Amino acid sequence: MDLNKNNLILFLVFLISTFGISQTKQIIIVDELTNEPIEGVHLLYGNLEEGSYTNADGVANIILREEVLTISHLNYQDLTIPPKEIELLSTVVLKPDDVQLDEVVVNSFNLKKALQYVLDNYYDLYVNYPTEKECSFKETLLVDNKIHRLILSDLKIWTKDAGFNNRKLEKNIKLKLGTVSQNKNVPMAFDINDKGESNPESSGNIITKSLLLNTYLDAAIAGFLKYSGMIEETVEVSSPDVIIVSFTTDWKNVNAIANRTKGKFVFDKKTKAVIEFIKEIELRNDIKKKTSSFSNKEYQYETKSQVISYNFTKKIDKKYSLSKLGIEANVVLSLDDKNYNTNFKNNLFVLKETKKRRFGNNGIVDLEQPIYKMIPSNVINSNAIVLTAKEKEFLESED
Repeated sequence: MDLNKNNLILFLVFLISTFGISQTKQIIIVDELTNEPIEGVHLLYGNLEEGSYTNADGVANIILREEVLTISHLNYQDLTIPPKEIELLSTVVLKPDDVQLDEVVVNSFNLKKALQYVLDNYYDLYVNYPTEKECSFKETLLVDNKIHRLILSDLKIWTKDAGFNNRKLEKNIKLKLGTVSQNKNVPMAFDINDKGESNPESSGNIITKSLLLNTYLDAAIAGFLKYSGMIEETVEVSSPDVIIVSFTTDWKNVNAIANRTKGKFVFDKKTKAVIEFIKEIELRNDIKKKTSSFSNKEYQYETKSQVISYNFTKKIDKKYSLSKLGIEANVVLSLDDKNYNTNFKNNLFVLKETKKRRFGNNGIVDLEQPIYKMIPSNVINSNAIVLTAKEKEFLESED
């Protein structure tokens, strides 16, 4: 390529600027008192509505931007980092938040009334316009605390707004599968036949229609308000900016299966919006017997609990939007007189969100189909959400 001096300078400037746009920084977040890593810390460029989350090792990648970076976690004091200091960061220490018990709130708080307020004012609190979310999605399967499946993918999700409103899901939300950075699955014993062959369908799916339905907070709150049994509520010690209310329902029997729900709602004191919600359904005697169509082996599994968690972030226009979603199931699998404790996790991390009126139909995933059937054969070893040491060890193993 023949370049004169001026063109060469311009070309080098282009390379430098291009590199600068994509340059990332790895940051470790630890607790000031224990020096232990903190999972689920949100690193956010508020003006760009772009950020990331720390993993279980307290590690996150962040793209270097000429913007102020906010580091936040519900249980810790926020940190604001000027642009010139971001590149110098390596380990960041967070101070536990000052907590207090507001006696006035304890004596007067009504959980159902507070949740009904959220529904009645939903679009004053949460986004009421179409957006595109650039996400990382991670699915893991652990058997007796050993990883058997790890799928990590980029996703783009378009939503009409933050509310479900009992509309058809396909009218509300669209999904496109991007780069699959990791995809490894070690088959379960019941899906291996006598010849040692494994079921090609056993890699599971990255995301499902039911999971997408669970992204809607208004639907989750409406379901909670329909509960007619006894609910024990407790206002917890919290920071001056939020109200944390934990709850436990009574046990209920349906078709010989007992269940109860427990969890917590976190309300922003100023806006009264729900900014975090965790719900765990505990189950007893939820046992199903199956025969693998591939290996013809009989097995059974008992679901012990299901957990769903929501985190919301305030946008520039002061409306809240989903920033993280987690769904988890804990199951005891029984095969050949042995029990295996299995844990399924699906985590969706919103890395960037922008207003977008139209999404286009090119590359849209059929929500009725499992996405594992559409995973490309080639994967790229890069990811926005940093893998933990345990996950890296699994990928490098020969299992």
